[in-house]
Amino acid sequence: MRIKRTFAPTMRDALQLVKQEQGPDAVILGNNKVPGGVEILSAIDFDEVAVAKIAAAAPAPRREPESATTPVVSSADANTDVASDTWVGSILNDGRKEPILGPVAGKSVTTPVTRIKPKPALSASDPEVKAAVAKARSKSKQVVQAPVKTAVSKKSSTRKPAAGQPAAAPVIDEVKIELQNLRDLMESQLSVLQWDRFSQKHPLRTVLLNLMSEMGLGVDVCETVMSHLDQLSEDPHKVWQQLLGVIARCIPISRYDLLAEGGRIALVGSTGVGKTTTIAKLAARFVQMHGKRSVAMVSTDQFRVGAQEQLQHYARLLEIPLLMAGNSEELCDRLDMLSDKKLVLIDTAGMSQRDLRLSEQFHQLQLGSPEIKPYLVLSANTQLAALNQTIENFSKVKLAGAIVTKLDEAASLGGIISASIRHQLALTYCGTGQKVPADLEPAKSHRLISKAVSLMQRYGEQFDQEALALRYNHIINKKQA
Repeated sequence: MRIKRTFAPTMRDALQLVKQEQGPDAVILGNNKVPGGVEILSAIDFDEVAVAKIAAAAPAPRREPESATTPVVSSADANTDVASDTWVGSILNDGRKEPILGPVAGKSVTTPVTRIKPKPALSASDPEVKAAVAKARSKSKQVVQAPVKTAVSKKSSTRKPAAGQPAAAPVIDEVKIELQNLRDLMESQLSVLQWDRFSQKHPLRTVLLNLMSEMGLGVDVCETVMSHLDQLSEDPHKVWQQLLGVIARCIPISRYDLLAEGGRIALVGSTGVGKTTTIAKLAARFVQMHGKRSVAMVSTDQFRVGAQEQLQHYARLLEIPLLMAGNSEELCDRLDMLSDKKLVLIDTAGMSQRDLRLSEQFHQLQLGSPEIKPYLVLSANTQLAALNQTIENFSKVKLAGAIVTKLDEAASLGGIISASIRHQLALTYCGTGQKVPADLEPAKSHRLISKAVSLMQRYGEQFDQEALALRYNHIINKKQA
């Protein structure tokens, strides 16, 4: 058998060369892509007469054959098929030495090749030779057709599914998710670059935005405060004091003094914000200033267990009357009975801002008496999002103002300050503890700011550059525009 390698730019050219040089009976043992084209390993049946002559004239068993067409058969090929995947050999072709070939199927062979003389008894009609040639031809066809089948399978996998088949939907969703993630990443990187440029161009404004973020102020409030700043001084301390003064002026403070004017006051708010305790503080303060005959309390809380008992305890201590009202008609009657009192404090049931019974409570207050002034009680340790939702839902009745409680439990006052500025809800009193009536003071903006700065220095969390860039991206764009 004569084995030869053929090089050509394309597979068709290579097959044509094999056919021209070795004839139509040549067997393709393998093919491989190489730089510049393809390479084909082919073989043709050997000449039995030539093999017998060379075998008889050979003086030594290990002497190389003198004829260029004499086959070279390895010891493994003597008993197995000639197209084995682990075949390795070298031949002479046209007077040049071919390079040593590796395995056809990509397997590495480490054992050396031992060449021996071909057996003179072999012939083309031998059954073993016919079987080996047939097997080699079948393998060569599989090797040649494999790339074609792979290309066809790849092409068919890219085809769109037929109408009505949802197989492409998950792929499209994954592509959308990947594109969205890529877009978010690009926007994040661009925001960081813009923030770096903004920091270099406006270093003082960058420091102020960072400090306001540590205070917990909302982004819209920070933007409003920055817009009210005049020409910035070069002294950072003066700039910071100027900024705090602007924030203090933005906080709405109620000028109506409950303890001096009196009236019909109803405290509304969510559960657990301290309405009952605040009523007790206001009643105790009013008793100290105007006497116990000038104040009374009314409870409309029919839901919470022990709410009325708590008010009754305070009423006995202060020696002031406490009446119960279950509906709007009873509330009107109780207010008529207490018409001689200068201050009447109405305790309402604490409800969630999403409770459906909240509208019933509003209806009860509106029908009870037009003189009732509702004050919203807010806890200072509530999140800004919850404060916004509470103010929006309780604003269905016209609020006269707000009372802030639990300043002693808060780690940041940025939320309550932002909510007050955002909704322009005037603050009246601030509760600083549980002591009755000591822990209650009038709301003053400079005290709130001083407390907020103190909490920021103690508990404030610093923001990284990426978080600040995303937080103030719209402010940076406005400055650049």
